Amino acid sequence: MIRLEMLSRDGDVVPLFYDQHTSRLTDDNGFRAVDFTGNPLLDTTPSPGRPFIAVDYDEPGRKVREVKKLKIQLGLACQKSCLYCLQAIQVHKAALSSTRDASEFLANIDSWIANPEGMEKVELWGGEPLLYWKHIEILAPALIAKFPNARFSIITNGELLSREIVDKLKVWGFSMAISHDGPGQHIRGEDPFCDPHKFAMIQYAQRTFHPRFSFNAVLTPASHNVNAIIDWFQDYFPGCNVAFEGVVHSYASDPSSIFSEEQLAQFSDALSHQLVDGSAIRSSAIHDKLRRAVSSMVNERPSDVLFQKCGMDMPEYLAVDLKGNVMTCQNVGANGNHKIGHVSDFDNIALNTSRHWSKRPECQSCPVLQLCQGACMYQGGDNWTHSCNAEFFYNLAFFRAALFILTGRWMVGFSGEILRPVLKKDANVEVR
Repeated sequence: MIRLEMLSRDGDVVPLFYDQHTSRLTDDNGFRAVDFTGNPLLDTTPSPGRPFIAVDYDEPGRKVREVKKLKIQLGLACQKSCLYCLQAIQVHKAALSSTRDASEFLANIDSWIANPEGMEKVELWGGEPLLYWKHIEILAPALIAKFPNARFSIITNGELLSREIVDKLKVWGFSMAISHDGPGQHIRGEDPFCDPHKFAMIQYAQRTFHPRFSFNAVLTPASHNVNAIIDWFQDYFPGCNVAFEGVVHSYASDPSSIFSEEQLAQFSDALSHQLVDGSAIRSSAIHDKLRRAVSSMVNERPSDVLFQKCGMDMPEYLAVDLKGNVMTCQNVGANGNHKIGHVSDFDNIALNTSRHWSKRPECQSCPVLQLCQGACMYQGGDNWTHSCNAEFFYNLAFFRAALFILTGRWMVGFSGEILRPVLKKDANVEVR
């Protein structure tokens, strides 16, 4: 139970109590602190939800053939070298693929996908996926025919766009996102907005795909003012959709991915005010996250239905390369410890590379568990600690804003038996 110190507009501070495992807010007498009757987010016929599967290194998760989200890793090659890229340390571990592999992938897919009509989403991933355009030309039409009910998406850095590529992806019904950090783009390398030809192609893509188009920014130590990022893109593309891939995680202890404690505190405080005054919810992604934060409290969502944030611990979510290797997620290579099986031996796929949040004491005691859902499930050591700290302060802003929306009071402090991870300086490992 977390004790919250809540400040009213009149200046009085009263305690409320929050249980992160039931999402329930109570007063100091144990009664519900807020009456949610009539709240538009209240689900009067809530489903109990599906309990999580507590995967761990020695308790591996499984995958099912009734795949609902398929993440196809075309390869990890990329023409850029973003400092904080989580894929950079995995590039040499990715299986090389050819157009023949793409054809064989399609020829074999019926042997391991049980219910094509049940597929909900197919994502094509790199590296930079447009480096594999010849593969995509083979895959996309066939996958669209195979999975008639699925949504298709691609995320690119935007540097290889052409009218042919944009037009074909549009005809195929894809949505598109361009990874770009706006005013913080310099830590990714050269900015395609500064190249007249590349910028013209990005303009064409934005017009062509709207509204199924977004710029996806990562919040980093170099650029984490949500409003400043939105404003930066709006100057170029008025009315465009600015999404956020979240706060940067540390995968190689690169300084560009590690916030100072002072930065995190200032970032969290500023974002919480931007959420409350409404300026940050110009981003649909930020708005949706705030809505989920409020909804978790209104509907008192239990923690036993919380899978990891990425969802890749779910049996029906699958990341696979064109050789049929199954990986922890789409951001890692199969020629290393993140290969968890092969589609030809589907029943023996074992997610033994990751640790569910319920296996981490820090997560179990965390006030923002409902929002963070354990950060990255395969990280360990100091890298996980850095990522956990960033996620904690990022999600704390949404937690504080949700409380204000529901109670009209501002959280000025909290306390309880809360464990926070400690840097070990000797354990920068991904898995045990």
